[in-house]
Amino acid sequence: MSKIKSFKFLLFTSAISLLFASCFGSTGTAAKNAKSGVEPDWVSGQPAAYPQSSYLTGSGSGMDKRSAEIDAISELVSVFGQNINTASTSSSRMELAQSAGIVASSSNASLDQTIFRDVNQDDVIAVEIPEFYEAKNEGKWYALAVLNRSKGTQIYSNMIEKNQAEITSIIKEIQADKEPNTMINFSRLDFCEEVAKVNEAYLKRLTIINSTVAKKYDSIYTPVQIHKMKADMAAKIPVCVKVSEDSDGRIAKSFQETMTAQGFNTSLGSNERYVIDCKLHFTQSESANGKTFFCEYTAECALIDTFSGETLVPLSITGREGSTSYQNAVIRAKQKIAAKVKNDFSASFQKYLGDFSAF
Repeated sequence: MSKIKSFKFLLFTSAISLLFASCFGSTGTAAKNAKSGVEPDWVSGQPAAYPQSSYLTGSGSGMDKRSAEIDAISELVSVFGQNINTASTSSSRMELAQSAGIVASSSNASLDQTIFRDVNQDDVIAVEIPEFYEAKNEGKWYALAVLNRSKGTQIYSNMIEKNQAEITSIIKEIQADKEPNTMINFSRLDFCEEVAKVNEAYLKRLTIINSTVAKKYDSIYTPVQIHKMKADMAAKIPVCVKVSEDSDGRIAKSFQETMTAQGFNTSLGSNERYVIDCKLHFTQSESANGKTFFCEYTAECALIDTFSGETLVPLSITGREGSTSYQNAVIRAKQKIAAKVKNDFSASFQKYLGDFSAF
């Protein structure tokens, strides 16, 4: 299986450093302020110095420079159809991959980094604030945000190509694997799907910035395509479910439903590579007056790769249920275990998929 290679990080950071040096080197100086009383054309219209053919622009206002800056950026990126106050959520796996240089990440050296607390960083790629204007008679500040189409095209194109290359590399490795239908390869496809979603968002932005260049990427992997690959692979990975002390099959059914929701086939009692083994233990006790019976329960569960002997997804469930009879207390305990399997085991399986360090 592939590992995170340090040379990838070195190559990527070097490329990105050169890219942003070329893109922002001439614009990293402080934005200029227009003289009070001389209102620039962009406050109320399209700035002549930034024609639409070469720039996307947005103007904003506020009681201070920072508020005006955020308002201007918000106006500019509204063309992308994004809410500037809703930052995109990346998984810890994605953040690790970006920090390691496996997946392209965005940056903007020309903006104050505190702005990123209020805006979506991906929305402000290549955005600059070249001018401010203070209207003292109004007690307001105005700001102009601009996105150079040429710079934006270069940055988005590079990030899309970087991500597409990583997806393609992983898929080729899976296809070349002597045994491609494994949980680790399923998790790798799950990662590819997340990267493809990032690329899909980048491509939408690039389409707005430069539709001609964007058409070059019509053939990149889409999240839908990779999700289909995942479904096809999951169908070829049977999972055996073994649960002790489960006479009514309630607990086993919960595990089966959880894995079926991920697209896997499940079986009972067969000898498969992947086994969910769950051992249930029930202990009886009662209240001092003998009127309430308790069932203390423990469920030690794990998704195991029997080929390697590795425990992929561990899960421990404990608790106590009471009732007027021990039999009813046991029923309640099993209901609790079944509910926790659906919630906790599903969450633990997603955590396993998100462990980027595993591959």
